[in-house]
Amino acid sequence: MTALNGWHRGEILARQKTGYDKAPETAMLWTSIQGEMSEQHSTFHTTRLHFLPVCVLDEERRPWGSVLVGKDGNPGYIHHPKYDTLLVQARLWEKDPFNRVLDMCKGEEGMNLLAGIGVELSTRRRNKFAGKIVRAERKDEDGNVDIEVVVNQALGNCPKYITLRELVPYSSASPVVVNDEQHLPDGERLSGEAISLILESDTVFLGSTYAASKEEASRFPSHLGMNHRGGRPGFIRVKPSDGRTIVLPDLSGNRYMTTLGNIEATPLAALTFISFTTGDILYVTGKARNVYGLEAHKIMPLQDTLTEIYVTGYTYIRDALPLRVKPGYEIDPSPYSPPIKLLAEEAHLSKLFSHEEQPTALLTRMTLHSPTIATFEWESSVPLKINPGQAIILDFKPFLGSRRYQHMSPMKPTLVNDDFIRTWTVSNYLPPHDSTSRSFSLTMREKTGGTVTGALFTIARKLSQLKPSALEDSRGLSLTAKVVGVNGDFVLPSLQAEAAVEGLPDVEDQGIKRLFWFAGGIGVTPFISMLAALSRQTKETTPPWEITLFLSTREPDIFLSLIFAALKSIQLPQYLSVHLFTDADTTYDPNEYNFVRHSGRISKSFLEDKKDVLVSNESVIFLCGSDSYERNVVRYLTELGVDAGRIKREGFAY
Repeated sequence: MTALNGWHRGEILARQKTGYDKAPETAMLWTSIQGEMSEQHSTFHTTRLHFLPVCVLDEERRPWGSVLVGKDGNPGYIHHPKYDTLLVQARLWEKDPFNRVLDMCKGEEGMNLLAGIGVELSTRRRNKFAGKIVRAERKDEDGNVDIEVVVNQALGNCPKYITLRELVPYSSASPVVVNDEQHLPDGERLSGEAISLILESDTVFLGSTYAASKEEASRFPSHLGMNHRGGRPGFIRVKPSDGRTIVLPDLSGNRYMTTLGNIEATPLAALTFISFTTGDILYVTGKARNVYGLEAHKIMPLQDTLTEIYVTGYTYIRDALPLRVKPGYEIDPSPYSPPIKLLAEEAHLSKLFSHEEQPTALLTRMTLHSPTIATFEWESSVPLKINPGQAIILDFKPFLGSRRYQHMSPMKPTLVNDDFIRTWTVSNYLPPHDSTSRSFSLTMREKTGGTVTGALFTIARKLSQLKPSALEDSRGLSLTAKVVGVNGDFVLPSLQAEAAVEGLPDVEDQGIKRLFWFAGGIGVTPFISMLAALSRQTKETTPPWEITLFLSTREPDIFLSLIFAALKSIQLPQYLSVHLFTDADTTYDPNEYNFVRHSGRISKSFLEDKKDVLVSNESVIFLCGSDSYERNVVRYLTELGVDAGRIKREGFAY
């Protein structure tokens, strides 16, 4: 039977602020939260889990996350002695939050609360529970403990946003406490290592607390919550302005609103970040608040709901987790995860239009380079300022209509969070002095199953068969999108166009002598825009750097033709060298000294010959391609000694 008596005051507020109170199908979701753990869930916890994230309270009743693992790293350390009880036999390492509070669990009423979430990363299964600790004993000085929990809330969760990983025990883990700030002083920031882990994470465990008043306690007793949040690496942001406010976007979910509801009632939260590659763990506690609607847009443009956590304490432990991803295993990101959204204060060169001011873009021309690669030209209703390498954000709802809520979409997962807003790098360059210029071009590849690219390419292919003249002049089709804004700092280190934000100063070149451009397939588009800009420079303003383009592609003729078109020449300029990596045939003969063709893929061994210049502070590295291409190139470069922070990246996920 259900464990609850309805929605508590915080959940009611969260439902009202998100509009879910007007969705009748969500009104009784609270009845799904059971008062005991089912046999299926207990079997899951006792046989399938390598680790168990839990939430506990410290002496100030602040929530902290903790990670419980068996002493050998294998499942089987959790037991289910009776229907409402879990017994966890775990090994805690120094400074893990549970290790700090273990001895308080038998003390003051309310300090023995606990919540956990079991996640089997290899199958995307997850189940939550909450309850009270009735026994907590240290077994020895090696950190082995027995924790007995009476479960009074249990709920099965959906698999969305979980990145597939297969974990194996790692007996060589040797925890080292790097940072331990239980009370981070005002004005202090998170360490650089902590921020890096946050920005690299695709997974976080979010703890919350609901502290009931005396009047509420009988009907809605105090409890904790532990939840999973996932997305693409970088979906969680840290405000650069203070270095301690973490911004967590709320993605489309099952609409229970229990976590956001707890935060509405008791504005505290815990975050636990785990590197399954290095074993590093970051534990965070802080003051939390949910932000909705227009206020949320001001913090993270285009995000309707988010949670801010102002860090008041944190602990960073290196090499703590005695588990690792199985060697050779390729992690598999969730297909439901939407593209990353940056904070407004991170978008240095961005210009976003309010909803009322959004210009209209009219499709004017379509050029099919192949059945799945094309350039679409648009005309904006107002002049736009776009730096070469920047991207444009378009809202295709005028073209495709609005989307209704779906919790899951197995046949097309991306629809769940699809707002029909897309971001593409502009593949042409608009001279800043030409204030009347309103046209821009987008060169793109059709995305398999893509809603927007699928529609655009279907139209282009049909017209090529039935009415080719409409490809040359597509105005008569009256296909429009709204221009949400222009963004991106993937721009040249100097000689940049007038900024999209008026008054923004030029970027200094800081003695840069060499640019290295790594492009995977369609990821060459920002470099095409940059080359078009450079081709407009006079001899007196020849670029002050040597540029080397490493292009990996299965369609060399298409992308080389676009490069030479941007250069307005059939020869490469002296400042540009091209290394082409392809196994495909090409009509372009690399007979110039600065144009070299290679078979196969780019490799670490190839880059080793250029190690000295790649690691030099006089060089800047730009990288754009698919996720797998970027991961490989970053790995090669960092193994050669390049600081990952010096690699400018512009993924083209849309």
